[in-house]
Order: sequence, then C-alpha cells, then structure tokens
Amino acid sequence: MNRKKYLVGLLRIVNIFEIIVSIMLIAGVIFAVPDIVKYYFQIIQSDELASYELFQHFLSHVLLLVIAIEFVVLMIAHTDSNIIHLIMLVISRKMLVYSDTMLDLLVAVVAIAILFAVRKFLVTSVTEDGVLEHATEFSASTSIQKLNAKYDLDINGGKSTTLGGYVFSLLEEAREEPDIGVIVEDGTYLFQILRASGGVIETVSIERIENKKEEKSKE
Repeated sequence: MNRKKYLVGLLRIVNIFEIIVSIMLIAGVIFAVPDIVKYYFQIIQSDELASYELFQHFLSHVLLLVIAIEFVVLMIAHTDSNIIHLIMLVISRKMLVYSDTMLDLLVAVVAIAILFAVRKFLVTSVTEDGVLEHATEFSASTSIQKLNAKYDLDINGGKSTTLGGYVFSLLEEAREEPDIGVIVEDGTYLFQILRASGGVIETVSIERIENKKEEKSKE
C-alpha cells in the first residue's frame, strides 16, 4: 500500500473519530438540559442563602455546557480563534464561579488580557465580509466545503474532501514530501505546511496568490 494513501486514510479515520466524539458531546449536552430546569425550581423554592449557592452551581453547570459546545466547534474547525475562544470560556467559568480572592480575579483578568493580545496581534483574522485577507492557519482535517462557505473561498478539492487531502494531492503532483515549510499552489492559492508529524499534515496556511502579487508589486 502506498504510504501517502495510508496516511491520508489514517487521517480520515481520525476525522471520523472526532465526528463520533462530537456527536457524543452534543448528546451529553442535550441530556443535561433538564438539570438546568431543575435548578430553576430549586432556586425558587429555597431561601436566600441556599439560593445563592444553588445559583453558583447553576452557573457552573450552564458554563460547562457552553464549553462542551465550543469544544465541538473546535473539533469541527481547528482554528486558532476557536482555541482562544474556548480557553477564554474556561477562564471565565473559573473566574465567575470559583474565584474567592482578589488574587484569583487578578490572575484571571491578566490571562484574558493575554488572550485578547494574542488574538489581536498573533492570530490572523478575516475581513468583515468574511473574505480571507492574509495567510491563515487551518487544521488539515478541515472540510474544504466548510472552508469555502465560511471564508468565501473557491478551492476545488476534486476527489479530496479535506484540506489535508487536497494538499497531499498537490504534493504528489509536485513530487514534494509533506514536510514543514513546504509550499504548493493550485494557481489560485498558496498552501504552506506549518505543522507535520511522521509524514502526516497537521496544519496548513492558505493565502491568495493575488495577495502575494500585490505585496511584491508594492515592494
């Protein structure tokens, strides 16, 4: 069996397992919704001191469900912004529910400020209309269909359904190995491998060739 086809198949299997785990998480969130309703009745029927403690548990429960939903989003689209959003929710839950001292609050605020700084200066964003502006990092398991829909791209993956599979096919045409830093193009976009392990592509950056031409003309 061709080694590259084996690795692509293995990547698809991992993608299937991620889908299964995502479905299980969503099912867990659905089953946990009735507990939220129970908290409402307990809060209404309890006195002030008991209701305060119950509301803390209620808030912790709701935020945990939100984190689970965001984790599903992260597994669907492995982007830096989704990772930062998830970490921010985890910190917010810790700060709102479990912070007892000013030091706890200060540490949480500093952590959130760092995350905002990372998103502002290190994570490449898209324009307001959703069009890809500069090179952006994506997981190799990201669906090409979702990339095209979310970022207004027009990548024609052919038989490939994931970004990693498409880049693999371009590498085979160019007779290149899936190593970190390798760049391939399809005439419209440049694809650079940012992370790879054991011949398996993990993350890829995408950039319009038109943007590259404009940058060179300005220089």
